[in-house]
Amino acid sequence: MPISMQETILPKDVDSSVDTIEVTLQNISQNILVFIFGLLPLFFIPIVVVPLGYIKTIFVIVGVLLAIIFFSLTVLRSGKMSIRVPLAFFVLWIYAFGATLSALLSGDRRDSFLGDDFGVHTGLFIVLMTLVATIVPLIGHSKVTIMRLYILLTGSAFVLGIFHIIRMFVGADVLSLKLFTTLSSTPVGGWNDLALFFGLSVLLSLVALEQLPLTRWGKSLFIAVVAIALCMLAIVNFFAVWVVLGFVSLVVLMYSLTKDRFAEKTLTLEGKKNTVSMQSILLSMCVFTVSVVFIIGGGAVGGYISQITGITYLEVRPSFGATVDIARSVYHENALMGIGPNKFIDAWRLYKDPSINQTVFWATDFASGSGYVTTLFITTGVLGVVTWILFFCLFIYAGFKMLFKSAHADRFWYFIGTSSFVGALYLWGMACLYAPGSVILLLAALFTGITFTSYGALISTRSFSLSISSNKRAGFMLVGVVMVIIIGASSGLYYVGQQYVSVYSYGVALQKLQKGSDSKNAEQEIANAYATSNNEVYALQLASYQLAKINAYSSLEKLSTEQQQDLDDSVRNGINAARIAVAKDATDSAAWSTLGSILSVLAGVKVEGTKDGASEAFAKARSFDPQNPVYQLLEAQLASRTGDLVLARAKIEEAIKLKPNYAEALLFMSQIDIAEGKTENAIATTRAIISIEPENPARYYQLGVLELVQNKLDEAIAAFSKAIELNANYANARYQLALALAQKGDTKNAVEQLKVVLELNPGNTDLISLISRLESGESVEKIFAPSGAPQVQEPTAVTEVNDTVTTTQKPDTNLVSPVNTVSAETPADEVDDTSTTEAQ
Repeated sequence: MPISMQETILPKDVDSSVDTIEVTLQNISQNILVFIFGLLPLFFIPIVVVPLGYIKTIFVIVGVLLAIIFFSLTVLRSGKMSIRVPLAFFVLWIYAFGATLSALLSGDRRDSFLGDDFGVHTGLFIVLMTLVATIVPLIGHSKVTIMRLYILLTGSAFVLGIFHIIRMFVGADVLSLKLFTTLSSTPVGGWNDLALFFGLSVLLSLVALEQLPLTRWGKSLFIAVVAIALCMLAIVNFFAVWVVLGFVSLVVLMYSLTKDRFAEKTLTLEGKKNTVSMQSILLSMCVFTVSVVFIIGGGAVGGYISQITGITYLEVRPSFGATVDIARSVYHENALMGIGPNKFIDAWRLYKDPSINQTVFWATDFASGSGYVTTLFITTGVLGVVTWILFFCLFIYAGFKMLFKSAHADRFWYFIGTSSFVGALYLWGMACLYAPGSVILLLAALFTGITFTSYGALISTRSFSLSISSNKRAGFMLVGVVMVIIIGASSGLYYVGQQYVSVYSYGVALQKLQKGSDSKNAEQEIANAYATSNNEVYALQLASYQLAKINAYSSLEKLSTEQQQDLDDSVRNGINAARIAVAKDATDSAAWSTLGSILSVLAGVKVEGTKDGASEAFAKARSFDPQNPVYQLLEAQLASRTGDLVLARAKIEEAIKLKPNYAEALLFMSQIDIAEGKTENAIATTRAIISIEPENPARYYQLGVLELVQNKLDEAIAAFSKAIELNANYANARYQLALALAQKGDTKNAVEQLKVVLELNPGNTDLISLISRLESGESVEKIFAPSGAPQVQEPTAVTEVNDTVTTTQKPDTNLVSPVNTVSAETPADEVDDTSTTEAQ
């Protein structure tokens, strides 16, 4: 019996019409997306020197570019491409184009478009989010692929919850991997981002339990995820998340109880009758009840949970009112394009309310406003406002149209459409109220893309397609575009790899400098990192390090030949690095002040031209950060070094006018008084000011220093004691009090004060030595000699890590708002700023 050619070549049961190469390429691109976004909340590399948010952004960029490359190969193989999306899709790209244009016109293109580490406020990140929302409807238009993604995300939520619960019970040292050093450290990124992610997990679980025909194991998994998520949400206590969960759970509960009345209009799966899920009803009631408890009594309940877990976390942002004020000032200068992506920090420095100087946030550089979206309105201007609002309105319209006017009764697609729309709406809404990290924003883009995909599957709408067979000219154009995309994506992978190497090298070098080891090699690594990426931050860091070395050498009476050579190299390299930083970003006040500080030291030893150069640099720095009093202090130090005490006094008075409780300025004023022999007059003046500012501990500290110079030990002890009474963590006041007590012969109390200072400066070897020598009975004059005085640092109430600002107290100003719910028991007393500025 003859065998046909087809039977000879092809195996049985294989459809010859299916192009296996095309299918394989498409599956690879889809699986890359599933892997990247399904594991995004968990993914990290245990490398301390590289920011976690940067690693996650790189992870997504690489994954998206690889997916684009394989999809492009799919298009080349098939000769066609088709996409069906709502109008919001195109408006989103218009917004991305406008943000890119704003970055190019901002005056600092690199910082605005790329930033230091591809931050979430950069133009690049906005383009990346738009690309993510685009690539999903292009590649992931299979419901099987999206369901796999959902399952992986659910599994990630479960693992993430178990990870944190284990650490809560066992301790922060467990599973720390040298990266998660505290209980509030999380693979997601930020502690409040963790709450947003678990809020998303609860919403998706409620929709899944309501709409999907799950097995017993499937229901158990979603119920477990909800239980774990509620536990973690209770610990983080993010008020806005509770409000959203309370509302959505109530809607789901009402729908579950009444949907049988509309059974004929409910989408079914293969004709099966839609039944009420008791698990969905009970779980919705549970979520609603817990949400109401935390909405009503979140402060008290959250405070009790914080005591049990030992986690006290309070993140702060500029209030909505303060953000609006900044926007008003920015629009006055450039309303159409804004100040530029990633440049809110510049706007904050320029236009912040002067009253912020009376709070602990006076030197805090906020990278965003009250929310991510409100920050975009400032950085991208009116064009950004109009296009983003138009996108959001069209997105909501498309979502409701998809849910209520869908033409296809496919229950799985309907679930995907509902869940993705709810998830995207929730995440974008939270982005209006808060400034999330990269994971949350990328998930918002992902669910936006899935909503676009579901819209195309459920709504009969026009598709945009190109095909080689139907239109030869369009086909050739398609091939050309695809080739350009492949080359561009491949080039992007190379550039991203180069940037990662640069950031890693810089991080390693910075770690070496902090440890004080192998400084020469570290300097070279920073220089190499700059050569790779031309990031002005690297040049500024190198200049700051050279400044520290210059200051250290300046304090020595005599230098060896080797030290003198190292000092000369530090001066030359420091000035060059600072000038590079200034040239790269002429609006960076830190770069100008660093340059000025180096020149100021040289002016003190009469190097020609450095005095005018330093003065000009400080003036430039002040013009970009006009409310910060530190520049007047630096100018006063410059004038003092060059012998102009009259100008020094005038500058320090300007600094005190900006910030009356600026401890360093007050101390410098005392030093000027002492140098001019006006100590008695200064004491009288300080006492008069104290009568006007009786709650200012820095004034009592100033008085104590003056009294101590006059050897009036009792008066000095009284002044320092009053400063400590007003601010128990005033380390320098306690140190000076210990000095006065020791001089009076009260060694026991002096040691007690020094031990408290040591608690505020843990690991300070100079303090440990002083305490030991004082206890051994050594001469007080020897112990407290100026050359042996330790560098005492003040504890700060505000901590800045990347773009996150946390504090140990409730904000005492309406210019700054807490993100987390604050317990009623949290003290609201102002922690006066007495931080020690590095000698410059």
